[in-house]
Amino acid sequence: MKKLFTLTLIAALSLSILGSCDKEENPEDFLGSITIQLQLKTGLSNISLEGIGVLAVNVQDNTERTAITNALGIAEFSALPAGTYNINISQEMEDGEYSVTGAQSNVVVNMKENTPVTVTVDAVNPEANFVIKEVYYPGAADSYVSLFKDQFIEIFNNSSEVLYADSLYIGHLFLERPQTSQAPLATSHDITKHVYAEIIEQVPGTGKQYPIQPGKSFVIALNAINFKEGNPQAEKAVDNSTAEFERYSVTWLENQGRTANSYFDLDNPDVPNMTNIYLAEKHSIIIMEINGPGIVIFRRNTPFDASDVYNYQYTNQSGNPAEINLVKIAVENVIDGIEIMENSTLGDWKRMPAAIDGSFTYLKADGGAFYSGMSLRRKINQTATSRFGRVVLQDTNNSSSDFESINTPDPKGYDNM
Repeated sequence: MKKLFTLTLIAALSLSILGSCDKEENPEDFLGSITIQLQLKTGLSNISLEGIGVLAVNVQDNTERTAITNALGIAEFSALPAGTYNINISQEMEDGEYSVTGAQSNVVVNMKENTPVTVTVDAVNPEANFVIKEVYYPGAADSYVSLFKDQFIEIFNNSSEVLYADSLYIGHLFLERPQTSQAPLATSHDITKHVYAEIIEQVPGTGKQYPIQPGKSFVIALNAINFKEGNPQAEKAVDNSTAEFERYSVTWLENQGRTANSYFDLDNPDVPNMTNIYLAEKHSIIIMEINGPGIVIFRRNTPFDASDVYNYQYTNQSGNPAEINLVKIAVENVIDGIEIMENSTLGDWKRMPAAIDGSFTYLKADGGAFYSGMSLRRKINQTATSRFGRVVLQDTNNSSSDFESINTPDPKGYDNM
């Protein structure tokens, strides 16, 4: 009887222990879950949070799990092993127009518990950069008081990050037209690889001396002067005294033994001067082409040297040989460009490939905009502006669509950007 009782007790204890082991080894006892709610960064709107992939990475063994958000921007991770996770969101939206990004580190998942997490996401366009915002070049409509002295270019930070203007190059492309040449340069040269400049200037700076905030711009004036002062038609003149930079080439040219133009080229000592890089021999001032400038902004890692200069020989309209030394700019280095012609009939005389500007623009379709005071200004991308909560300018690489002709220059327009 005692022996039977002992065997019965051993069997009962064995079953108890086995049952206990089975309970402890149940995998579900070690699992938890995460409910992730995405929310937009302040200022963003009109961005769908549905269908976004959310990545959860276990920091102990680097295993990954992915969940997709529902219409409310919620992603559910169920049956996650207890532990610590990093949450990451990075997804292209609208066919790559922008990306939604966000992250949350060290999210703790406990056994048999749900962990709610809210992750704030931003929307950025990693391809956005500086763009040319406005080009004012035809001369003021103030009865020839300002002449062409008040020209300016405005460059805008169209990205979501701080960009530095330091060392940015501005190239002014060589203009040919039926009145000067028998055939455009593009008929004999491959402009898909290089464009050809007759003027190059550069923003000064040590690298991070001139930060430009997202949605802000800087102005490069021919002369940083207030042309309204003492002007009987001040309402038709431009105040360039607040420009960030100005062009001044008199001293630079005279040091080379060349003739400068102090009548058009004035120096405001309170405004930093652009760095002069190249000015073709036919010029005495870094002035924009009044018959229609072609402008590119670009960067390169090495300085220009003699190997970059190209002797372009062509036949002028009179049938005589002509030549000019131009500087080659690699298309792959160009950030943005605008092709401007005198009128709407001159498309065959384009200076830059479609990769920079798919078309061209003008102040007036029939030409004749000299001393009109008109300007070309880039349009606002209303959808992106609403979405990102800051002004975003339209950039389709087609100046005929991206720019509009306005009757009066508007430096730092669009609410003093």
